[in-house]
Amino acid sequence: MSIEKFKIIEQFDDTANREAFLRLPRVEFLLEQLDRRLKGGVGKMVTNPQMELTDRFSMTVPDNRMADVGICKGDYVIIQRRKKYLEGDVLAVRLGERVFIRRYFRSANRIRLECGTPDRQTMILDTDTPGFSILGNVVQVIREL
Repeated sequence: MSIEKFKIIEQFDDTANREAFLRLPRVEFLLEQLDRRLKGGVGKMVTNPQMELTDRFSMTVPDNRMADVGICKGDYVIIQRRKKYLEGDVLAVRLGERVFIRRYFRSANRIRLECGTPDRQTMILDTDTPGFSILGNVVQVIREL
């Protein structure tokens, strides 16, 4: 079964909610530079150029089904769209109006979406299930303390 059968969202048009990601310098670099530029202080050395990433977006985790692997309800996850997903990847998927974070497995023309532990709710879908689409791969989890 080819990957073209999956309904992967490649163009996510969310310009109203577009987020800015910042690239921060590593501490080792700052300390090395601080020795050279003691006059200016650290504040003048740190620059945060904005990066606009069209293949990434963030969302709030809707449930605790992945808590066993450290992804809990209310956490923020960064989702990255890709053209291909591997067995066992943690994905954000849409099924109708609901969004789920689940572990992805594929066999023939079916997709199995598992929770953090397989003994919990498992969804088995045909690749052409109406309302099903893969939003992307979870690449980062952010939890507020």
